Amino acid sequence: MAGDWLKRIGVLAAVLLLSSCYIPDKFRSELRLSKYGDYSLTYKGDLMFAPILDDYRKNKIKPENEAERQENIRRDLARDIAFRKIESKGKGRFAVEYERVGRLGKVQLTSLIRRDARLLSLRSMENGAIVIRANAMKPSDAQILAELGLNMEGEFRITTDGNVVKHNATQVKPFGTSKVYIWKIENPLAVMPELVMIRDVDPARPLAPRPSELDE
Repeated sequence: MAGDWLKRIGVLAAVLLLSSCYIPDKFRSELRLSKYGDYSLTYKGDLMFAPILDDYRKNKIKPENEAERQENIRRDLARDIAFRKIESKGKGRFAVEYERVGRLGKVQLTSLIRRDARLLSLRSMENGAIVIRANAMKPSDAQILAELGLNMEGEFRITTDGNVVKHNATQVKPFGTSKVYIWKIENPLAVMPELVMIRDVDPARPLAPRPSELDE
């Protein structure tokens, strides 16, 4: 029984290293996205550092190096200046607050946290589409996560006045001239958020041309 459990946690660590280094839990996150591509992204909750699970399994985490390992993870998160708060809760779990604001260019990719540890991506495309997509695990991998008791619970919202052409939200509510798309994440097997919006042209603030267009 113990051998099977250790084998599973080893597989889990390898899987998560391929997808994302961090697992969200006990969180509330919201993206406010205008029809022109202006955005404000917030996240408040826990982040768990997946690779350290394998180190605990291999007994590499000792009292004399545990604090240093936690500090290394904190520093890794702090590389992104959008984090307003990073507090260790032990064993690779951190309570964080995150806020990023900006405006998507004509073709751009931005993400929570960063591209090599992506939980959520915002991608604008040449045809005017803006695609919001959360990182998802394969069902088999998510099942392993659940069996190990490492849950993933939270709520994600997108509030927008834009022309949404596709989404998989569990609930949609009116909010003035906008709509709020809501995803309730109850476990690792939940459907991960995805939304596609067609951006309106802002006559007062035209998008800057791409470098390749300047040469045409």
